[in-house]
Amino acid sequence: MNTTVIRGLQNLLQTATRALTDAGIPDGRREAETLIAHLLDCTRLALYRADLPSLDSDQEKTFSDLIRRRANREPLQYILGTQEFWGLEFRVTTDTLIPRPETEMLIEAVLEQWGPPALPITLVDLCTGTGCLAVTLATLYPTARILATDLSPGALDVARSNTSRHGMTGRIEFLEGDLLKPLASIRLQGQVDLILANPPYIPASELDRLQPEVGLYEPRLALDGGPDGLDFYRRIFPRAIEFLRPGGRLFLEVGIRQAIPVRAMAEQIGWRVDRIKKDLSGIDRVVVLEKP
Repeated sequence: MNTTVIRGLQNLLQTATRALTDAGIPDGRREAETLIAHLLDCTRLALYRADLPSLDSDQEKTFSDLIRRRANREPLQYILGTQEFWGLEFRVTTDTLIPRPETEMLIEAVLEQWGPPALPITLVDLCTGTGCLAVTLATLYPTARILATDLSPGALDVARSNTSRHGMTGRIEFLEGDLLKPLASIRLQGQVDLILANPPYIPASELDRLQPEVGLYEPRLALDGGPDGLDFYRRIFPRAIEFLRPGGRLFLEVGIRQAIPVRAMAEQIGWRVDRIKKDLSGIDRVVVLEKP
């Protein structure tokens, strides 16, 4: 048994764990293991196998650089370049938000509302970012027409690469532009069955108080929801009515304490509130609206 290799790796991991813990990262050991396993292209469990090869000097330097980046609070997902969503692995870059578990609730809400559609439907994903919602829906609804919009060319490049990664090339139409505006050029008024959106919803005054991983690294364009965090909902409501079919649904992710004001705004201009879905912490997280 090559105990020298194992001891060497454990010494590296102990040093890395201390560096991450000192930087304020709660689970430094797990993240250090994740980074060294990423470097060696193995599982975390494999780090404790006797036949694991030792790191050469170049790999040790690379590992030190990875630990330095994480200690500077760069998100682990950006360092690794991927994040899991709905059981699928998505490429992430600093052009995109990192997909969160809360956003999976939009998929859950669609499945609860629609189930497997008997007929082809048309879906639109606003502020697509990595394309995680659009790609996941493409796997779940193989006959659907799916369109995805984003204002960021860099985000759309990432979304296209994720579409290819999951064998969905040709299934999703990507449109560069602001929210629903690109749909007007292809005359989709009154033809969309459902619209999903995880828009920017952080109030501008809170942006500088976000944890470093978010505030320093994730794109401000995808976070800033205006003075009260609700600017994008105000802009989505009137245009979504224009593009949805009668009875079509609008699925919105919202931030903490935003469901009530979002509901009030929607009802004021005639939307019918179908349901509000709570996350596992009991926070209102998804608002489902029906076109009147």
